[in-house]
Amino acid sequence: MIVTVAWLVLGATAALWELVCRRSGGRWASLGAIGSAWWQRLPGVIVLIAVWAFVGWHVFARYTVPK
Repeated sequence: MIVTVAWLVLGATAALWELVCRRSGGRWASLGAIGSAWWQRLPGVIVLIAVWAFVGWHVFARYTVPK
């Protein structure tokens, strides 16, 4: 239950950050802009793939493995 709430809070925070960044007129970088900048260099690609794999694995393991 706690982990589910943590994932929901994390997702809501990301969505709120994206909304605030897009409405600020470019004052802050959006998550899309940050991801695009990181994707241009090898260390950033490695980090993005690792984060994607970590989140994907934990969401998959949390919600698809029968108890």
